[in-house]
Amino acid sequence: MNRPRERRAGRAVAVAAPWFCLTALAGICLTALAAGCQNGATDAATRTASWPADCRSLARPDSLGMDGAREAHRRAARRHELRLREAAAPGSFLRGVRGAIEPERMASGGVCLADIADWGELVFEHEYGFADGLGGGDGASSPRGPFRRVHEGLFGGPETISCASCHWVGGPHGAGAETDNAILIGDGDRVGSGDARNPQALLGLGVVQALAREMTSELQRRRAELTSGGAGAEVRLVTKGVDFGVLRLAADGTVDTSGVRGIDADLVVKPFGWKGNFAEIADFAADALQVHLGVQSERLGVASEDEIGAAAFTALVAHLALLELPIVAPLVQKHDLGPAATGLIAPTTSSFAEDFARGRQIFHEIGCAGCHVPMMVLEEPNLTLDGLPEIDLATSMREPALRSDEALGGYPVWLFSDLKRHDMGEGNAARHPQRGVPRRDYMTPRLWGVADSAPYLHDGRAPSFDYAIGGHDGEAAAARAAFTELSREAQGSLRVYLMSLRRESRLIVP
Repeated sequence: MNRPRERRAGRAVAVAAPWFCLTALAGICLTALAAGCQNGATDAATRTASWPADCRSLARPDSLGMDGAREAHRRAARRHELRLREAAAPGSFLRGVRGAIEPERMASGGVCLADIADWGELVFEHEYGFADGLGGGDGASSPRGPFRRVHEGLFGGPETISCASCHWVGGPHGAGAETDNAILIGDGDRVGSGDARNPQALLGLGVVQALAREMTSELQRRRAELTSGGAGAEVRLVTKGVDFGVLRLAADGTVDTSGVRGIDADLVVKPFGWKGNFAEIADFAADALQVHLGVQSERLGVASEDEIGAAAFTALVAHLALLELPIVAPLVQKHDLGPAATGLIAPTTSSFAEDFARGRQIFHEIGCAGCHVPMMVLEEPNLTLDGLPEIDLATSMREPALRSDEALGGYPVWLFSDLKRHDMGEGNAARHPQRGVPRRDYMTPRLWGVADSAPYLHDGRAPSFDYAIGGHDGEAAAARAAFTELSREAQGSLRVYLMSLRRESRLIVP
Protein backbone atom coordinates (compact mmCIF):
# COMPACT_ATOMS: atom_id res chain seq x y z
CA MET A 1 0.00 0.00 0.00
CA ASN A 2 1.01 3.60 -0.26
CA ARG A 3 3.17 5.17 2.39
CA PRO A 4 0.78 7.12 4.64
CA ARG A 5 1.75 10.69 5.21
CA GLU A 6 2.02 12.40 8.58
CA ARG A 7 -1.28 12.92 10.31
CA ARG A 8 -2.43 16.47 10.76
CA ALA A 9 -2.69 17.93 14.21
CA GLY A 10 -6.15 18.35 15.61
CA ARG A 11 -9.42 16.66 14.81
CA ALA A 12 -12.40 17.97 12.90
CA VAL A 13 -15.65 18.41 14.76
CA ALA A 14 -18.51 16.39 13.26
CA VAL A 15 -21.63 18.51 12.96
CA ALA A 16 -24.93 18.06 11.19
CA ALA A 17 -25.46 21.47 9.68
CA PRO A 18 -29.09 22.51 8.98
CA TRP A 19 -28.10 23.99 5.61
CA PHE A 20 -27.25 20.50 4.43
CA CYS A 21 -30.93 19.76 3.91
CA LEU A 22 -31.24 20.06 0.14
CA THR A 23 -34.59 18.35 -0.35
CA ALA A 24 -35.92 21.00 -2.70
CA LEU A 25 -32.88 20.67 -4.92
CA ALA A 26 -32.14 16.99 -5.05
CA GLY A 27 -34.60 14.92 -3.04
CA ILE A 28 -31.93 14.07 -0.49
CA CYS A 29 -31.49 15.41 3.02
CA LEU A 30 -28.47 14.27 4.98
CA THR A 31 -29.83 15.70 8.22
CA ALA A 32 -32.95 13.60 7.75
CA LEU A 33 -30.79 10.54 7.05
CA ALA A 34 -29.36 10.86 10.53
CA ALA A 35 -32.86 10.35 11.91
CA GLY A 36 -33.91 7.47 9.73
CA CYS A 37 -35.02 6.37 6.30
CA GLN A 38 -35.57 3.10 8.08
CA ASN A 39 -38.27 0.48 8.40
CA GLY A 40 -38.97 -1.52 11.54
CA ALA A 41 -37.18 -1.47 14.87
CA THR A 42 -34.94 1.50 15.64
CA ASP A 43 -32.38 -0.45 17.58
CA ALA A 44 -29.57 -1.16 15.11
CA ALA A 45 -28.33 -4.02 17.26
CA THR A 46 -31.57 -5.95 16.85
CA ARG A 47 -32.20 -5.31 13.14
CA THR A 48 -31.08 -7.79 10.52
CA ALA A 49 -28.68 -6.52 7.88
CA SER A 50 -31.21 -5.98 5.11
CA TRP A 51 -32.52 -2.98 3.24
CA PRO A 52 -35.76 -1.24 4.29
CA ALA A 53 -38.78 -2.27 2.26
CA ASP A 54 -40.12 1.23 1.66
CA CYS A 55 -37.08 2.86 0.05
CA ARG A 56 -37.27 4.67 -3.25
CA SER A 57 -35.71 3.20 -6.39
CA LEU A 58 -32.42 4.38 -7.90
CA ALA A 59 -34.19 4.70 -11.24
CA ARG A 60 -34.06 8.16 -12.76
CA PRO A 61 -36.45 9.87 -15.19
CA ASP A 62 -35.99 9.44 -18.92
CA SER A 63 -32.78 11.37 -19.39
CA LEU A 64 -33.92 12.89 -22.70
CA GLY A 65 -37.42 13.81 -21.53
CA MET A 66 -38.69 16.85 -19.69
CA ASP A 67 -38.51 15.14 -16.29
CA GLY A 68 -34.93 14.15 -17.03
CA ALA A 69 -34.10 17.75 -17.93
CA ARG A 70 -35.58 19.00 -14.67
CA GLU A 71 -33.61 16.39 -12.75
CA ALA A 72 -30.37 17.41 -14.48
CA HIS A 73 -30.99 21.05 -13.56
CA ARG A 74 -31.76 20.10 -9.95
CA ARG A 75 -28.52 18.18 -9.70
CA ALA A 76 -26.56 21.08 -11.19
CA ALA A 77 -28.16 23.46 -8.67
CA ARG A 78 -27.22 21.09 -5.88
CA ARG A 79 -23.59 21.02 -6.99
CA HIS A 80 -23.49 24.81 -7.24
CA GLU A 81 -24.93 25.36 -3.76
CA LEU A 82 -22.57 22.85 -2.17
CA ARG A 83 -19.59 24.57 -3.80
CA LEU A 84 -20.71 27.92 -2.40
CA ARG A 85 -21.22 26.42 1.06
CA GLU A 86 -17.77 24.90 0.89
CA ALA A 87 -16.27 28.20 -0.19
CA ALA A 88 -17.86 29.92 2.80
CA ALA A 89 -16.77 27.21 5.26
CA PRO A 90 -14.01 24.90 3.93
CA GLY A 91 -14.42 21.33 5.13
CA SER A 92 -18.11 21.74 5.90
CA PHE A 93 -19.26 19.14 3.38
CA LEU A 94 -17.39 16.16 4.80
CA ARG A 95 -18.05 17.35 8.35
CA GLY A 96 -21.73 17.45 7.52
CA VAL A 97 -21.54 13.92 6.11
CA ARG A 98 -19.89 12.60 9.26
CA GLY A 99 -22.42 14.32 11.47
CA ALA A 100 -25.42 13.22 9.43
CA ILE A 101 -25.05 9.47 9.53
CA GLU A 102 -23.24 6.70 11.35
CA PRO A 103 -21.49 3.83 9.57
CA GLU A 104 -23.18 1.40 11.97
CA ARG A 105 -26.59 2.48 10.69
CA MET A 106 -25.52 1.95 7.10
CA ALA A 107 -24.18 -1.52 7.88
CA SER A 108 -27.34 -2.60 9.67
CA GLY A 109 -29.74 -1.45 6.96
CA GLY A 110 -30.87 1.75 8.65
CA VAL A 111 -30.35 3.89 5.55
CA CYS A 112 -31.87 3.45 2.10
CA LEU A 113 -29.48 2.38 -0.65
CA ALA A 114 -30.76 5.07 -3.03
CA ASP A 115 -29.92 7.76 -0.47
CA ILE A 116 -26.47 6.27 0.12
CA ALA A 117 -25.79 6.22 -3.63
CA ASP A 118 -26.91 9.84 -4.06
CA TRP A 119 -24.77 10.80 -1.12
CA GLY A 120 -21.82 8.95 -2.69
CA GLU A 121 -22.30 10.93 -5.88
CA LEU A 122 -21.82 14.12 -3.88
CA VAL A 123 -18.58 12.68 -2.49
CA PHE A 124 -17.44 11.78 -6.02
CA GLU A 125 -18.15 15.32 -7.27
CA HIS A 126 -16.73 17.08 -4.20
CA GLU A 127 -13.71 19.34 -4.73
CA TYR A 128 -11.29 18.54 -1.91
CA GLY A 129 -9.34 21.21 -0.09
CA PHE A 130 -6.79 21.38 2.70
CA ALA A 131 -9.60 21.08 5.28
CA ASP A 132 -10.45 17.67 3.78
CA GLY A 133 -6.87 16.38 3.83
CA LEU A 134 -5.86 17.33 0.28
CA GLY A 135 -2.15 16.90 -0.35
CA GLY A 136 0.43 15.58 2.03
CA GLY A 137 3.29 16.52 4.28
CA ASP A 138 4.15 20.22 4.00
CA GLY A 139 2.08 20.73 0.84
CA ALA A 140 -0.50 22.95 2.52
CA SER A 141 2.15 25.51 3.53
CA SER A 142 4.62 25.11 0.66
CA PRO A 143 4.94 28.14 -1.67
CA ARG A 144 4.77 25.69 -4.58
CA GLY A 145 1.47 24.30 -3.36
CA PRO A 146 0.52 20.66 -2.73
CA PHE A 147 0.56 19.35 -6.30
CA ARG A 148 3.09 17.16 -8.06
CA ARG A 149 2.53 16.59 -11.77
CA VAL A 150 4.95 13.70 -11.44
CA HIS A 151 4.25 11.36 -8.56
CA GLU A 152 6.86 10.58 -5.95
CA GLY A 153 7.08 6.82 -5.64
CA LEU A 154 3.95 5.00 -4.49
CA PHE A 155 3.01 8.00 -2.38
CA GLY A 156 1.49 9.67 -5.42
CA GLY A 157 0.82 13.29 -6.32
CA PRO A 158 -1.62 14.71 -5.68
CA GLU A 159 -2.40 16.10 -9.13
CA THR A 160 -6.13 16.92 -8.87
CA ILE A 161 -8.84 18.04 -6.45
CA SER A 162 -11.78 15.79 -7.34
CA CYS A 163 -12.68 12.43 -8.84
CA ALA A 164 -14.87 14.10 -11.46
CA SER A 165 -12.02 16.27 -12.73
CA CYS A 166 -10.31 13.22 -14.27
CA HIS A 167 -13.34 11.04 -15.06
CA TRP A 168 -15.41 13.14 -17.45
CA VAL A 169 -14.81 12.20 -21.11
CA GLY A 170 -18.05 10.88 -22.58
CA GLY A 171 -20.04 12.02 -19.55
CA PRO A 172 -19.91 11.75 -15.75
CA HIS A 173 -17.71 8.89 -14.46
CA GLY A 174 -16.15 8.58 -17.90
CA ALA A 175 -12.53 8.31 -18.96
CA GLY A 176 -9.95 11.09 -18.96
CA ALA A 177 -8.20 13.11 -21.65
CA GLU A 178 -4.48 12.64 -22.24
CA THR A 179 -3.86 15.79 -20.20
CA ASP A 180 -5.48 13.99 -17.24
CA ASN A 181 -2.80 11.29 -17.26
CA ALA A 182 -1.22 10.47 -13.92
CA ILE A 183 2.57 10.02 -13.92
CA LEU A 184 2.98 7.15 -11.47
CA ILE A 185 5.97 5.92 -9.46
CA GLY A 186 8.24 8.77 -10.49
CA ASP A 187 10.84 10.90 -8.73
CA GLY A 188 8.46 13.81 -8.12
CA ASP A 189 10.10 15.93 -10.81
CA ARG A 190 10.97 14.38 -14.20
CA VAL A 191 8.11 13.14 -16.40
CA GLY A 192 10.42 10.49 -17.84
CA SER A 193 10.93 8.95 -14.42
CA GLY A 194 7.33 7.71 -14.09
CA ASP A 195 4.67 5.72 -15.94
CA ALA A 196 1.79 7.55 -17.62
CA ARG A 197 -1.66 6.17 -16.87
CA ASN A 198 -4.83 7.44 -18.51
CA PRO A 199 -8.02 7.49 -16.35
CA GLN A 200 -10.41 4.66 -17.22
CA ALA A 201 -14.19 4.96 -17.39
CA LEU A 202 -15.91 3.83 -14.20
CA LEU A 203 -19.22 2.45 -15.48
CA GLY A 204 -20.61 -0.89 -14.27
CA LEU A 205 -18.00 -1.42 -11.57
CA GLY A 206 -20.32 -3.40 -9.30
CA VAL A 207 -21.05 -5.88 -12.07
CA VAL A 208 -17.34 -6.19 -12.83
CA GLN A 209 -16.57 -6.97 -9.17
CA ALA A 210 -19.37 -9.54 -9.03
CA LEU A 211 -18.07 -11.25 -12.19
CA ALA A 212 -14.52 -11.30 -10.84
CA ARG A 213 -15.66 -12.86 -7.57
CA GLU A 214 -17.48 -15.65 -9.40
CA MET A 215 -14.37 -16.31 -11.46
CA THR A 216 -12.19 -16.30 -8.36
CA SER A 217 -14.52 -18.76 -6.61
CA GLU A 218 -14.32 -21.14 -9.57
CA LEU A 219 -10.52 -20.96 -9.67
CA GLN A 220 -10.32 -21.61 -5.94
CA ARG A 221 -12.54 -24.68 -6.40
CA ARG A 222 -10.17 -25.91 -9.10
CA ARG A 223 -7.26 -25.51 -6.72
CA ALA A 224 -9.12 -27.48 -4.03
CA GLU A 225 -9.70 -30.31 -6.55
CA LEU A 226 -5.97 -30.43 -7.21
CA THR A 227 -4.92 -30.71 -3.57
CA SER A 228 -7.14 -33.76 -3.17
CA GLY A 229 -5.19 -35.59 -5.88
CA GLY A 230 -1.80 -37.25 -5.80
CA ALA A 231 1.67 -36.06 -6.79
CA GLY A 232 1.85 -35.08 -10.44
CA ALA A 233 -1.82 -34.23 -10.69
CA GLU A 234 -2.76 -31.10 -12.60
CA VAL A 235 -5.86 -29.03 -13.24
CA ARG A 236 -6.72 -26.56 -15.98
CA LEU A 237 -7.73 -23.15 -14.66
CA VAL A 238 -10.70 -22.25 -16.83
CA THR A 239 -13.59 -20.06 -15.70
CA LYS A 240 -16.28 -18.40 -17.82
CA GLY A 241 -14.37 -19.57 -20.87
CA VAL A 242 -11.13 -17.82 -19.88
CA ASP A 243 -8.00 -19.96 -19.55
CA PHE A 244 -5.60 -18.94 -16.77
CA GLY A 245 -3.13 -21.80 -17.30
CA VAL A 246 -2.37 -24.91 -15.27
CA LEU A 247 -1.81 -25.83 -11.63
CA ARG A 248 0.27 -28.87 -10.77
CA LEU A 249 0.88 -30.80 -7.58
CA ALA A 250 4.57 -31.33 -6.94
CA ALA A 251 6.03 -34.52 -5.47
CA ASP A 252 6.45 -32.87 -2.07
CA GLY A 253 2.76 -31.93 -1.97
CA THR A 254 3.23 -28.26 -2.74
CA VAL A 255 1.23 -26.54 -5.47
CA ASP A 256 3.29 -25.54 -8.51
CA THR A 257 1.98 -22.23 -9.91
CA SER A 258 4.61 -21.84 -12.66
CA GLY A 259 1.98 -22.68 -15.28
CA VAL A 260 -0.46 -19.98 -14.14
CA ARG A 261 -1.00 -17.19 -16.69
CA GLY A 262 -2.54 -13.73 -16.46
CA ILE A 263 -3.28 -13.80 -12.75
CA ASP A 264 -1.41 -13.80 -9.44
CA ALA A 265 -0.51 -17.06 -7.76
CA ASP A 266 -3.31 -16.52 -5.24
CA LEU A 267 -5.79 -17.07 -8.13
CA VAL A 268 -7.76 -13.95 -7.22
CA VAL A 269 -9.13 -12.14 -10.28
CA LYS A 270 -8.31 -8.45 -9.83
CA PRO A 271 -10.20 -6.50 -12.51
CA PHE A 272 -9.47 -2.92 -11.46
CA GLY A 273 -6.57 -0.78 -12.64
CA TRP A 274 -4.56 -0.96 -15.85
CA LYS A 275 -2.34 -3.58 -14.25
CA GLY A 276 -5.14 -5.53 -12.59
CA ASN A 277 -4.01 -4.71 -9.06
CA PHE A 278 -7.30 -4.54 -7.17
CA ALA A 279 -10.05 -7.11 -6.63
CA GLU A 280 -12.57 -4.76 -5.04
CA ILE A 281 -13.91 -1.30 -5.78
CA ALA A 282 -13.12 -0.22 -2.21
CA ASP A 283 -9.40 -0.94 -2.58
CA PHE A 284 -9.32 0.75 -5.98
CA ALA A 285 -11.09 3.85 -4.59
CA ALA A 286 -8.93 4.04 -1.46
CA ASP A 287 -5.77 3.87 -3.54
CA ALA A 288 -7.06 6.52 -5.97
CA LEU A 289 -7.93 8.93 -3.15
CA GLN A 290 -4.48 8.51 -1.60
CA VAL A 291 -2.45 8.59 -4.81
CA HIS A 292 -4.31 11.24 -6.81
CA LEU A 293 -5.61 13.55 -4.08
CA GLY A 294 -3.53 12.68 -1.05
CA VAL A 295 -6.78 12.01 0.86
CA GLN A 296 -6.63 9.02 3.17
CA SER A 297 -9.32 6.57 4.17
CA GLU A 298 -9.58 3.96 6.87
CA ARG A 299 -9.38 1.34 4.10
CA LEU A 300 -5.63 2.00 4.07
CA GLY A 301 -5.39 1.20 7.76
CA VAL A 302 -5.11 4.86 8.73
CA ALA A 303 -7.47 6.51 11.20
CA SER A 304 -8.85 9.38 9.15
CA GLU A 305 -11.58 11.18 11.04
CA ASP A 306 -10.22 14.48 9.75
CA GLU A 307 -10.26 13.30 6.12
CA ILE A 308 -12.91 11.41 4.14
CA GLY A 309 -14.28 9.31 7.01
CA ALA A 310 -15.88 5.85 6.95
CA ALA A 311 -19.45 6.88 6.09
CA ALA A 312 -18.49 9.08 3.14
CA PHE A 313 -16.08 6.45 1.81
CA THR A 314 -18.69 3.69 2.00
CA ALA A 315 -21.19 5.90 0.19
CA LEU A 316 -18.62 6.66 -2.53
CA VAL A 317 -17.99 2.94 -3.09
CA ALA A 318 -21.74 2.22 -3.22
CA HIS A 319 -22.23 5.00 -5.77
CA LEU A 320 -19.50 3.58 -8.00
CA ALA A 321 -20.82 0.04 -7.65
CA LEU A 322 -24.31 1.00 -8.82
CA LEU A 323 -23.37 3.01 -11.91
CA GLU A 324 -25.13 2.04 -15.11
CA LEU A 325 -23.94 -0.32 -17.85
CA PRO A 326 -22.93 0.84 -21.33
CA ILE A 327 -24.98 -0.42 -24.28
CA VAL A 328 -24.26 -2.21 -27.55
CA ALA A 329 -26.41 -0.60 -30.23
CA PRO A 330 -25.75 0.61 -33.78
CA LEU A 331 -27.27 3.85 -34.97
CA VAL A 332 -30.56 3.10 -36.73
CA GLN A 333 -32.76 6.08 -37.65
CA LYS A 334 -35.58 5.04 -39.95
CA HIS A 335 -38.38 7.25 -38.65
CA ASP A 336 -39.67 10.11 -40.79
CA LEU A 337 -39.19 12.96 -38.34
CA GLY A 338 -40.27 15.73 -40.69
CA PRO A 339 -38.67 19.17 -40.84
CA ALA A 340 -38.03 20.96 -37.55
CA ALA A 341 -39.58 24.15 -38.94
CA THR A 342 -41.04 25.51 -42.14
CA GLY A 343 -38.38 25.91 -44.77
CA LEU A 344 -35.97 23.42 -43.21
CA ILE A 345 -35.02 20.06 -44.67
CA ALA A 346 -36.19 17.02 -42.74
CA PRO A 347 -33.50 14.82 -41.14
CA THR A 348 -32.41 11.98 -43.38
CA THR A 349 -32.94 8.39 -42.33
CA SER A 350 -29.86 6.27 -41.76
CA SER A 351 -28.90 2.84 -40.53
CA PHE A 352 -25.55 1.30 -39.69
CA ALA A 353 -26.99 -2.11 -38.84
CA GLU A 354 -25.27 -3.88 -41.74
CA ASP A 355 -21.89 -2.31 -40.97
CA PHE A 356 -22.41 -3.27 -37.33
CA ALA A 357 -23.09 -6.91 -38.18
CA ARG A 358 -20.09 -7.10 -40.52
CA GLY A 359 -17.86 -5.36 -37.98
CA ARG A 360 -18.89 -7.79 -35.27
CA GLN A 361 -17.91 -10.70 -37.52
CA ILE A 362 -14.53 -9.09 -38.28
CA PHE A 363 -13.94 -8.45 -34.56
CA HIS A 364 -14.03 -12.23 -34.06
CA GLU A 365 -12.25 -13.19 -37.28
CA ILE A 366 -9.08 -11.15 -36.67
CA GLY A 367 -8.76 -12.30 -33.05
CA CYS A 368 -9.92 -9.26 -31.04
CA ALA A 369 -12.47 -11.40 -29.19
CA GLY A 370 -9.72 -13.68 -27.91
CA CYS A 371 -8.87 -11.16 -25.18
CA HIS A 372 -11.74 -8.70 -25.46
CA VAL A 373 -14.31 -11.42 -24.73
CA PRO A 374 -17.59 -9.78 -25.72
CA MET A 375 -19.89 -11.31 -23.15
CA MET A 376 -19.74 -13.20 -19.87
CA VAL A 377 -22.69 -14.53 -17.88
CA LEU A 378 -23.07 -13.39 -14.29
CA GLU A 379 -24.78 -16.22 -12.42
CA GLU A 380 -25.75 -14.42 -9.23
CA PRO A 381 -26.28 -10.63 -9.18
CA ASN A 382 -25.46 -10.27 -5.49
CA LEU A 383 -22.72 -7.86 -4.47
CA THR A 384 -21.07 -7.59 -1.06
CA LEU A 385 -19.51 -4.27 -0.08
CA ASP A 386 -17.89 -3.70 3.29
CA GLY A 387 -20.09 -1.62 5.56
CA LEU A 388 -23.39 -2.35 3.77
CA PRO A 389 -25.97 -5.15 3.59
CA GLU A 390 -25.82 -7.36 0.51
CA ILE A 391 -26.87 -5.58 -2.69
CA ASP A 392 -28.99 -7.16 -5.44
CA LEU A 393 -27.57 -5.63 -8.61
CA ALA A 394 -30.52 -6.89 -10.64
CA THR A 395 -32.85 -4.49 -8.82
CA SER A 396 -30.56 -1.78 -7.47
CA MET A 397 -28.42 -0.40 -10.33
CA ARG A 398 -28.83 2.78 -12.29
CA GLU A 399 -30.33 2.24 -15.75
CA PRO A 400 -29.31 0.70 -18.13
CA ALA A 401 -28.94 -2.22 -15.74
CA LEU A 402 -28.67 -6.00 -15.66
CA ARG A 403 -31.32 -8.09 -17.43
CA SER A 404 -31.80 -11.80 -16.85
CA ASP A 405 -31.66 -14.24 -19.76
CA GLU A 406 -33.15 -17.64 -18.92
CA ALA A 407 -31.57 -19.26 -21.97
CA LEU A 408 -28.12 -18.26 -20.70
CA GLY A 409 -28.86 -19.13 -17.10
CA GLY A 410 -27.98 -15.75 -15.72
CA TYR A 411 -27.28 -12.14 -16.60
CA PRO A 412 -25.34 -11.39 -19.82
CA VAL A 413 -22.65 -8.76 -19.28
CA TRP A 414 -21.22 -7.21 -22.46
CA LEU A 415 -17.92 -5.99 -21.03
CA PHE A 416 -15.51 -7.02 -23.84
CA SER A 417 -12.70 -8.21 -21.55
CA ASP A 418 -11.43 -11.50 -20.18
CA LEU A 419 -10.38 -9.86 -16.88
CA LYS A 420 -6.93 -11.35 -17.42
CA ARG A 421 -3.45 -9.82 -17.76
CA HIS A 422 -1.55 -10.16 -21.03
CA ASP A 423 1.98 -9.46 -22.22
CA MET A 424 1.65 -6.42 -24.48
CA GLY A 425 5.24 -6.36 -25.67
CA GLU A 426 8.30 -4.27 -24.97
CA GLY A 427 6.85 -1.26 -26.79
CA ASN A 428 4.18 -0.99 -24.08
CA ALA A 429 6.40 -1.93 -21.16
CA ALA A 430 6.19 0.25 -18.07
CA ARG A 431 9.33 1.75 -16.56
CA HIS A 432 8.57 0.11 -13.23
CA PRO A 433 6.83 -3.06 -12.07
CA GLN A 434 3.60 -2.10 -10.29
CA ARG A 435 2.82 -4.04 -7.12
CA GLY A 436 4.56 -7.10 -8.50
CA VAL A 437 2.96 -7.05 -11.95
CA PRO A 438 5.61 -7.39 -14.70
CA ARG A 439 6.42 -4.32 -16.78
CA ARG A 440 4.92 -5.71 -19.99
CA ASP A 441 1.70 -7.09 -18.50
CA TYR A 442 -1.65 -5.25 -18.54
CA MET A 443 -5.23 -6.16 -17.71
CA THR A 444 -7.41 -6.39 -20.82
CA PRO A 445 -9.35 -3.11 -20.75
CA ARG A 446 -13.13 -3.33 -20.92
CA LEU A 447 -14.29 -2.07 -24.31
CA TRP A 448 -17.88 -1.41 -23.28
CA GLY A 449 -18.49 2.29 -23.78
CA VAL A 450 -15.29 2.55 -25.85
CA ALA A 451 -16.97 4.90 -28.36
CA ASP A 452 -17.11 7.56 -25.64
CA SER A 453 -13.75 7.05 -23.94
CA ALA A 454 -10.98 8.30 -26.27
CA PRO A 455 -8.02 8.59 -26.05
CA TYR A 456 -7.00 4.94 -25.82
CA LEU A 457 -4.29 2.66 -24.44
CA HIS A 458 -2.85 2.76 -20.92
CA ASP A 459 -1.02 6.03 -21.52
CA GLY A 460 -3.68 7.75 -23.62
CA ARG A 461 -1.39 8.11 -26.61
CA ALA A 462 -3.90 6.75 -29.16
CA PRO A 463 -6.47 9.33 -30.35
CA SER A 464 -8.44 6.85 -32.48
CA PHE A 465 -9.22 3.16 -32.88
CA ASP A 466 -6.61 2.79 -35.62
CA TYR A 467 -3.85 4.16 -33.40
CA ALA A 468 -5.04 2.01 -30.50
CA ILE A 469 -4.96 -1.17 -32.57
CA GLY A 470 -1.60 -0.14 -34.00
CA GLY A 471 -0.27 0.16 -30.45
CA HIS A 472 -1.03 -3.49 -29.69
CA ASP A 473 2.02 -5.76 -29.42
CA GLY A 474 3.13 -8.92 -27.67
CA GLU A 475 0.20 -11.33 -27.40
CA ALA A 476 -1.93 -8.92 -29.46
CA ALA A 477 0.52 -8.52 -32.35
CA ALA A 478 -1.31 -11.03 -34.54
CA ALA A 479 -4.62 -9.17 -34.23
CA ARG A 480 -2.84 -5.90 -35.08
CA ALA A 481 -1.33 -7.44 -38.19
CA ALA A 482 -4.70 -8.89 -39.23
CA PHE A 483 -6.31 -5.45 -38.96
CA THR A 484 -3.70 -3.85 -41.23
CA GLU A 485 -4.45 -6.47 -43.89
CA LEU A 486 -8.18 -5.72 -43.98
CA SER A 487 -9.68 -3.78 -46.86
CA ARG A 488 -10.67 -0.17 -46.30
CA GLU A 489 -14.35 -1.19 -46.23
CA ALA A 490 -13.74 -3.95 -43.68
CA GLN A 491 -11.77 -1.62 -41.41
CA GLY A 492 -14.65 0.85 -41.62
CA SER A 493 -17.15 -1.82 -40.56
CA LEU A 494 -14.98 -2.71 -37.56
CA ARG A 495 -14.87 0.96 -36.55
CA VAL A 496 -18.66 1.17 -36.79
CA TYR A 497 -18.95 -1.88 -34.53
CA LEU A 498 -16.63 -0.32 -31.96
CA MET A 499 -18.52 2.99 -32.19
CA SER A 500 -21.66 1.02 -31.28
CA LEU A 501 -20.16 0.12 -27.89
CA ARG A 502 -21.35 3.30 -26.24
CA ARG A 503 -23.10 4.95 -23.38
CA GLU A 504 -26.82 5.65 -23.43
CA SER A 505 -27.52 9.29 -24.24
CA ARG A 506 -28.40 11.57 -21.35
CA LEU A 507 -28.74 15.27 -20.67
CA ILE A 508 -25.93 16.84 -18.67
CA VAL A 509 -26.03 20.29 -17.09
CA PRO A 510 -22.55 21.59 -16.10
